[in-house]
Amino acid sequence: MARTARLGTPLSTTSTSYGYVPFRSVTRRRSTAGGVNAQRIICAITESRGVSPTVGLAFVNISTGEAVLSQICDTQSYIRTIHKVAVFDPSEILIASTVFNSNSKILSFIEENAPDIQITALDRKYYAEITGLDYIQRLAFMEDVEAIKIAIGGNYFATCCLAAALKYIELNLNITFAFHSLRIKYQPSEGSMMIDRSTIHSLELIQNLQNPMSTDCLFGLLNQTLTPMGSRLLRSNILQPLTEVETLEARLDALEELTTNEDMFFGTRKGRL
Repeated sequence: MARTARLGTPLSTTSTSYGYVPFRSVTRRRSTAGGVNAQRIICAITESRGVSPTVGLAFVNISTGEAVLSQICDTQSYIRTIHKVAVFDPSEILIASTVFNSNSKILSFIEENAPDIQITALDRKYYAEITGLDYIQRLAFMEDVEAIKIAIGGNYFATCCLAAALKYIELNLNITFAFHSLRIKYQPSEGSMMIDRSTIHSLELIQNLQNPMSTDCLFGLLNQTLTPMGSRLLRSNILQPLTEVETLEARLDALEELTTNEDMFFGTRKGRL
């Protein structure tokens, strides 16, 4: 496991108008079929304290201009959080520096279950709900702003994580998003199935057991997508299949329409619809 900071002390820092933020160090990541890991995704995580922890997560895909927020009522083993991290497979995970100073279970579980992912300590002050709401107001698609605010209502930890991830991207990676250019959505933990890591591995859902670079896996065989965003969505749907009947039926209806309307199918594939 590689960290840019241990026990809350960054390896190197940069002074900004916001204070000191730890730099990230670069690690080489393993490639899989389809090239999804070429996408750069920053994940921020925080949690409440208690017997049943509430975990907030935000995944910002710099490559595709997407951000997904989630808030999970998890168990002491953080099985739902670990599954969500496995689904999105981020390049780097941000955790509040205070966690590095404590005997944190969530940090230990992340290190154990995601050993290839960079972990960075970030000052706790960047996990600010008001900053997250401001980012949503400024960066989300204009037509989505109000719907997102309604969706994240009461999901304090998820909003804080969005603030931390975007602040880190802005200050440490020197990347900023234009006004109303970021596709932001809230993804509830309910309504989807969890598949454990051993099953994902054994069934070769994402990666061939014999040759990690081979496309001979379920994802490789199904991946006829034309965009990085489509590839990422397919991967997510394989690893956390939907269980809501209404949503599944709506997708089947859309599939039926595309398969019976050739003009619509090719028009959609070429981005004309």
